[in-house]
Amino acid sequence: EGTSVEEQVRRIKDIEAIESDSFVPQAFKSSRDDIKTEPAEPKLELDRADSQDIALPTSIVYNDTDTLAHPSLFMDKDKAEELWLNRLISLRQERLMGSPVT
Repeated sequence: EGTSVEEQVRRIKDIEAIESDSFVPQAFKSSRDDIKTEPAEPKLELDRADSQDIALPTSIVYNDTDTLAHPSLFMDKDKAEELWLNRLISLRQERLMGSPVT
């Protein structure tokens, strides 16, 4: 592994602390719900004579669907197969032209 000696020593000490009799497990509490606070409304300066009408976002919109995977990962099987075949064809063409396949 690419870890330094200090990181390895710290990891061993952490493991020993967990395995000791004085370690007390605690329930996990997520701070995910605590982040959803109302943002402060921005102050707009309307004193300028050449001001333009610009629509600025006034709030943060969370797209929270409680799913573990991104929705773009779910696609039609035929579409995914077509994309894969196109990728395979391009890789074969690159290989035939002499470039290394990555």
